[in-house]
Amino acid sequence: MSEDKQAQFNGWARVEVMGHQSHIGFVRTEAYGQAVLFRIDTPELPEREFVLEEPAYVDGRWTPEGAKVRRAASDGVSVLVGAGSIYRIVPCTEEAALKAIESAVRAELKLVSVPPDKALPEPQSRNFKCCAGNPEDGHEPGCPNEFEDTDQSAGGAL
Repeated sequence: MSEDKQAQFNGWARVEVMGHQSHIGFVRTEAYGQAVLFRIDTPELPEREFVLEEPAYVDGRWTPEGAKVRRAASDGVSVLVGAGSIYRIVPCTEEAALKAIESAVRAELKLVSVPPDKALPEPQSRNFKCCAGNPEDGHEPGCPNEFEDTDQSAGGAL
């Protein structure tokens, strides 16, 4: 009597399953009695800093590429998936898998620094003090802080 040996997959991959879900990590075939499942181990990632390769929403505002950001640590996770729910398995290198995991993580980014050539100028605030430093005296003629409201639609108020 010959014993049939079942094929196995052991390696880094992206596993796409029903329900438009995907899992990325080290994949291995495991048998539990008659059931054969694929175990997908996504590694834990420590807190890390990196440079944005494209603009991203960070700390409540759009941040340019080239900015240095920090992402909190993320826990590792293991998932067992039945062969019947798998749409496809895309084998890849460990480096490609880790890059895909990083891009799939949705943990909030914290801004560390922005390159000077990419930084937006600070917003200009209007200074309504008079040149003499005493706003109650009014502005002297030609004062650069003198302001005349010509917008009548706002009722003369800014």
